[in-house]
Amino acid sequence: MRTRDVCIALAVISASACGGGGGGSTNPPPPSGNTPPPAGGISVQNNSFSPSSRTITAGNSVTWSWNSCTSTGDPYGGGGEVCIDHGVNFDDGISSPTQDKGSYVRTFTAAGVYPYHCAVHGTAMAGVVTVQ
Repeated sequence: MRTRDVCIALAVISASACGGGGGGSTNPPPPSGNTPPPAGGISVQNNSFSPSSRTITAGNSVTWSWNSCTSTGDPYGGGGEVCIDHGVNFDDGISSPTQDKGSYVRTFTAAGVYPYHCAVHGTAMAGVVTVQ
């Protein structure tokens, strides 16, 4: 067999061995900094609180969970994630730390309406807790 024929045969074999059928994902891995909120909790997202309003009874708590991280990596583990700072600032002066991951819990002991907004984004990112 000539060298040229060997090279062509190897090229054909290599081409047929590559590509599809691997079943691998091309999506980046999910961000590890996101914290799903518990039932009745509020998700702190990139520019919103979800849901933006919650009604509870006096003596109960609400948990805000930060979900503002996005993957910047490739599907094979390279890169990382970017997480956005937020804070939960209530009109009554109580505030969470400004943070990019984790959660914050507040217990509401008295009935009333408790408006809040993001420490970083202001009233463009706002919500309210109604305590009955």
